[in-house]
Amino acid sequence: MFNYFFGSDSRSLSYLKFLNDNTKNLSVVTTEPIKTGRGKNVKANIIENFCVENNIHFKYFNQNDTYEDMSNALCVSFKNIFSEEFLRMNNNIFNVHLSLLPKFKGPSPVETQILNDEVNIGYSIFKIDEKVDSGPLIFSNKIKHKNDLYASDVYKNMFDDFTNSFNEIIKNLNSEFIQQKENETFTKKFIKSDFCINNDDVETAQSKIRAFDVIGPAYVIHNDKNIKIHKYTNSNLGLEIKLNDGYIFPSEITPEGKNRMEVEDYIRGIK
Repeated sequence: MFNYFFGSDSRSLSYLKFLNDNTKNLSVVTTEPIKTGRGKNVKANIIENFCVENNIHFKYFNQNDTYEDMSNALCVSFKNIFSEEFLRMNNNIFNVHLSLLPKFKGPSPVETQILNDEVNIGYSIFKIDEKVDSGPLIFSNKIKHKNDLYASDVYKNMFDDFTNSFNEIIKNLNSEFIQQKENETFTKKFIKSDFCINNDDVETAQSKIRAFDVIGPAYVIHNDKNIKIHKYTNSNLGLEIKLNDGYIFPSEITPEGKNRMEVEDYIRGIK
């Protein structure tokens, strides 16, 4: 069973909630508060806040720490990279990686699979070693997938399968098997300019909007204003964005300097 959890962002939270409901005396390791926003105020992450609200024991990550009471740890979307020395001292950490390894290793498997219109998607759980997403696997499962899903849908579907498969995952903790090298591919860390759709065709723009709805969102410069696009539709709701080969029709946006809203509300506000 897992008695430790490593996580540091919103993609970790559902797994922490599930593990907390199914584990006694869970300990959590997360990252220290950082300065964020325009005011550069120090802000705790969502994992720390959940631990405080639910009286869960947590500590900040330190490469020099040894967790002597750790039997097995689950790691999900954790910001820090573990050093070789840390892994020698704490060698039972299992990572949830949201692709069918060895394909799509690295920081953005879900987003890259959507951009690549990948048909066979799923997730893998492996024992972390010193290389990138290369440790021995204990579990891997393909999930049903439609090519029009947003990243948030894919994250949810994979989490739901994880909860349904949890007993099998626990049974496999001592049944490691080596990853194959065939078909190994890597993903990159996306930057803000990757989210821009101004120079794209419609199909590419739609893929970006779906892929980046968690880590982005995608955006367009329209009438000299930055408009974040969270969702799109095939019907013109009053806002049309001209692209290289046609138009895209946003349905949910965040206009520059405003809150997230439905396009219909935005159109009413500018009339």
